[in-house]
Amino acid sequence: MRRRSLFLLAAGSLCAMALCVCGGSAAGISLTAAAAEAETEAETEQETEAKLTAAELAELGLEEFVIENLGTIYLPEDFEVESGFDDSNLPVYYANFTRGDVMIYVTRFGPEAYEKAGVPLPADLEEYSQRAGVRQGLPEDAEFDTDEYGNMYVQFVDDEGTVNYNVLKAGTDAYGAATAYYPEDTEEEVGDIPFWLSLVELE
Repeated sequence: MRRRSLFLLAAGSLCAMALCVCGGSAAGISLTAAAAEAETEAETEQETEAKLTAAELAELGLEEFVIENLGTIYLPEDFEVESGFDDSNLPVYYANFTRGDVMIYVTRFGPEAYEKAGVPLPADLEEYSQRAGVRQGLPEDAEFDTDEYGNMYVQFVDDEGTVNYNVLKAGTDAYGAATAYYPEDTEEEVGDIPFWLSLVELE
């Protein structure tokens, strides 16, 4: 729980600086009836694919955890979850998943957090990853990269010998992170952390 508290404290303090500065308005786009119909069909196809993916995930032994105001997380069913909301610094929704020595902590900072901080939403994950606050708590030489599942991530081992696998996430008008903590040299035992984190969907 100490790591979760430290992560939450760091997330709150860094977001005052790290909530990314970007602005702009969407340009008006006029769609023809045919184009609008094609867009609707594409959305329906995406929804169907998502349902198929959920079925495949069930075959993999993963459970769907839907956390209100946070998002959807797929993990093995033996994970225990605690979720909540904290506005002691900046408003943040969070969920803490634990199984043995493995902890996965997911956060979501929505529009209310950015409004309180007085800055607009980030332009994208790339911009978000470069904010000083996001980098707070990371080793000086740590650089975000893309893993085999397309996650924008950074991985390092802290002073306690705990692996930190931190993946940045974007939702609808929201940004946050999914971070896994587990003992060093136990990668083969804890499961496919990068894959699990790739499935996290923020609201």
